[in-house]
Amino acid sequence: MQAEPVVSEKKKEISALVSTITKETGRPPKLVAMLIGNDPVSRIYVELKKKDCEDVGILSEILDLSSVPADKVEMEVITALERLNRDETVSAVIPQMPFDGKIREEKVFSILSPQKDVDGLTPYNLGTLIRGEYGLNSSLLPCTPKGIMMLLRHYGVVMDGADAAIIGRGILVGEPLRKLLQDQNSTATCYHTHSKHMMQRIRDADLVIAGIGRPPEIYGNLRGFRLTGDMVKEGSTVVGVGVAKDPATGKSLFDVDTKSMKGKCNYLTPNTGGVGAMTRLALIENTVIASRIQRGL
Repeated sequence: MQAEPVVSEKKKEISALVSTITKETGRPPKLVAMLIGNDPVSRIYVELKKKDCEDVGILSEILDLSSVPADKVEMEVITALERLNRDETVSAVIPQMPFDGKIREEKVFSILSPQKDVDGLTPYNLGTLIRGEYGLNSSLLPCTPKGIMMLLRHYGVVMDGADAAIIGRGILVGEPLRKLLQDQNSTATCYHTHSKHMMQRIRDADLVIAGIGRPPEIYGNLRGFRLTGDMVKEGSTVVGVGVAKDPATGKSLFDVDTKSMKGKCNYLTPNTGGVGAMTRLALIENTVIASRIQRGL
């Protein structure tokens, strides 16, 4: 399941919408990405998001707070968010996660305006998801789960009635994706380190999504995880989400061993050119949605 066909088609639609918004209102949508922590993968993603915006005519800015001292960074983030909330030229704001330990996620997302929350993580936007009061193309939903749903739909993966195993229960991927799949009539379950019979349930699943980001090379065999071909059934669909940088080598380490999956899965996302590209696509679509909401379009 390569992302490129979806991205290429969708970017044309987004570019046309951006052009229309710019003509009607006199200014293009604008995204501000806040780089808060020192996670190397986050820095790469922020730069890629900036390029994606430029491709479709969205203005973009990186607000780099990664060098702010740890004891002051939360206040700097809060001050910046309050300013960006008031700035009418800014359509969308994304505080890039993960944050450093001294920053309270709940504090950040309680301050960010829900209308500018293009990662869909404010209490209001998560609430609309949980209540089922959303549209995939009209609401501000978490980007990675939204991107995965777009990819599954494009390739015609059957979700109605499917058993879906989501490895990981985080608020960025696992829990929102579980709800989105459930709303497509899948039986979706998030599995984690305390789940009983997890490996058997994964092996029986029609759809498996790995969103851990804890490679054994860094976290060891007890806490680390990698999905391999012997863990899934023939004909399943496998989606790899998690990635981490090896601090010793700088190498990207992924949740799914795609080589061992070859010939076993009906559908498989590549480790590059898959979910990461779809996440960024969902972000620029959310930026346009946010702009339309704020401008009453």
